Amino acid sequence: MASKNIYLSQLTGDATYTQIVFNKVWGKVEADRAAYPEKKVFMMAFGDTSQPLPPTVVQGLVNAATRLGDRETYTGYEDVTGNPDLRHAICTNYYQKKLGIDFDPAELFVTDGAQSVSVNIQELFAPDNVVAIPNPAYPSFVEGTLLASRKLVDLPCHESDNFVPKLPQENVDIIYLCFPNNPTGSVATREQLQYFVDYAIARQAVIIFDAAYSAFITTPNIPKSIYEIEGAKKCAIEIGSFSKMANFTGLRVGWCVIPHSLMIQNTVPGELNDLWRIRHCVKFWGTANISQQGAIAALSETGQLECQEVVNYYLKNAGVLRQGLEKSGFQCFGGIDSPFVWLKATSGLSSWQFFEKMLQSTGIVGVPGCVFGNCGETYLRLAALGHREEIEGAVENADKYFK
Repeated sequence: MASKNIYLSQLTGDATYTQIVFNKVWGKVEADRAAYPEKKVFMMAFGDTSQPLPPTVVQGLVNAATRLGDRETYTGYEDVTGNPDLRHAICTNYYQKKLGIDFDPAELFVTDGAQSVSVNIQELFAPDNVVAIPNPAYPSFVEGTLLASRKLVDLPCHESDNFVPKLPQENVDIIYLCFPNNPTGSVATREQLQYFVDYAIARQAVIIFDAAYSAFITTPNIPKSIYEIEGAKKCAIEIGSFSKMANFTGLRVGWCVIPHSLMIQNTVPGELNDLWRIRHCVKFWGTANISQQGAIAALSETGQLECQEVVNYYLKNAGVLRQGLEKSGFQCFGGIDSPFVWLKATSGLSSWQFFEKMLQSTGIVGVPGCVFGNCGETYLRLAALGHREEIEGAVENADKYFK
């Protein structure tokens, strides 16, 4: 007799981030629009991009599509681990030239963005491994752990520590870190990351480092990669993405790095890399070849300059949003090395109450901080990835909150 996956059934209803945002958050927005059809609404709940693809990327996609339309140049399946030229470009143009970090392209796997690999990477590890996750955190880290039925340990992140978690107080096997952080917009210093790397090496634990927003770091001496930290190749897997830095939210291209030197209990050098390659071949047949050609174009010299213009646009949005909200009397975090502004609720309000008051009084729509974990209670996350005129309109309306 067939029976359901009881772990998956735990995530029904409004239990997942996607369901909450599209059902509960959007539902409240629709109700408000129905009641006040003339009111302007400023959508900052979704972490989706708004700007067009860089011209060099567009040309790369067009060229790739043209080749597929010609019998002489048509190609089908590619290397399951990713187009060799793209893996080489990430290793050379991103890691080596920008960060001074050397990798063999065989240590890198092309993915369909950061979301899926951040959850699926847990398949490398034994079922009894304990997972530590910052609180608040990007919800997929938690949802993937629940889906795998692993024990979850909270790493509380507080305003007093700039929302950077302290080391686990108990032995854990897997540690998720995300910097620049989604949702708080915070970054971690080199010293803070070194503590985690030293902890992981001492306990043969693995750090899963989500660096999807690394292109937004502007503060000097803040690491953009976990591999800038001494010893990290021995204990860390890094996840990168083209989604925000090149507007690839619809093209779905990312990567993960599994160094040959990464070892845990009962493995030898290179074994985890080999195991992930096997898993890739079993469950994933590669990222769309057209999208990968777009990513190659994004990593060209001209492409990188154009992508940086996109990042700068969103950072300017975040700066305008944060400065405008602070001028109106709000307390804000993030928005400096991240496209997210983490807004603190006014006295006595819960996250959902703050969300509703912001919507009703100003038309600004964010995601209640408690959706990202109970340590996110009394905060609201705003994404500054929209159009500049929307950001400016929201800032102009912010004063209405206090009237």
